[in-house]
Amino acid sequence: MSGCYAAFHKQLGDLVLLEPALSRLRDHHGAPVRLMTRNGHADLVALMPGVEVTRGLALAPARDLYCFDPLNKSALRSLLAPVFKRHLIRPEDRELRWYHPLVFSGHRNPELGDAYVAEFFWTHTPVPANGPFRPPVLSLPPDEWAPSGWKEREFLLVNPTSGWKRKMWTGTGWTDVLRSLGGRHSFVLTNAGDTWQRLHCEEIAAATGAAIQATTLREFLWLCARARAVLTVDGAASHLAAAFGVTCFTLFGPTQLAHWHRPAPNHIAFQAPKNDKGVRSLRKLESRSVIEALAPLGL
Repeated sequence: MSGCYAAFHKQLGDLVLLEPALSRLRDHHGAPVRLMTRNGHADLVALMPGVEVTRGLALAPARDLYCFDPLNKSALRSLLAPVFKRHLIRPEDRELRWYHPLVFSGHRNPELGDAYVAEFFWTHTPVPANGPFRPPVLSLPPDEWAPSGWKEREFLLVNPTSGWKRKMWTGTGWTDVLRSLGGRHSFVLTNAGDTWQRLHCEEIAAATGAAIQATTLREFLWLCARARAVLTVDGAASHLAAAFGVTCFTLFGPTQLAHWHRPAPNHIAFQAPKNDKGVRSLRKLESRSVIEALAPLGL
């Protein structure tokens, strides 16, 4: 009985970091790994060889299912799947729910500590590995996913917004950074769509002449994969750029850097220093320090 099931209903960037674990399952069980996830993530999953999205109720029988989050929806879909054994891999004690031992016959609860999230899930996926850990890797999106008017490697993608305001840097800061790069590049600002995010992008665009591009997921994936470089706050764009092998610079505020970033020569992270209250905040981060940190990428 080839293949297995996996369940994961967290956000887009989190799903990118699950790719090594899904690859490990595919290598052990054979394809396909039938992934129960958010319907809106199907285009991302299409870039993971041997993984396919299962919509609605799971019907094809399989021996094993692996759940990588503690969410109610993942537990319910796992319970209804036609499998012999259900495994739960979660990083923190506080995520355990009373019903988890009733749904999952095998559950691992190692502490995340300072581990890189992608490596944590890969390490604790309970099947043999074919080799050492490697960071997430995605196939390149097809050319037909490109938004109109943009050509490969002719632009820098700037992703200054996040779903959490605490992860965002000031419009003035971004303006200073883009101006420091001179007239050498065309800039594309991705717009997440909420009013406050749109206004943030408009402030930067008005000061720098950058283009604002509202995107579908397919277009966003293509832009991340085909940019000359990606400049972003902590989030999905950073994980996608790294998985596509694209040069990337990521700004971190209060998030735990070790969990969400794996250093590489073309993948640099810069974290805001702690303020007098011990909090890492991007609000007062000086442009000069970011420009200096960006310099090694040679943009």
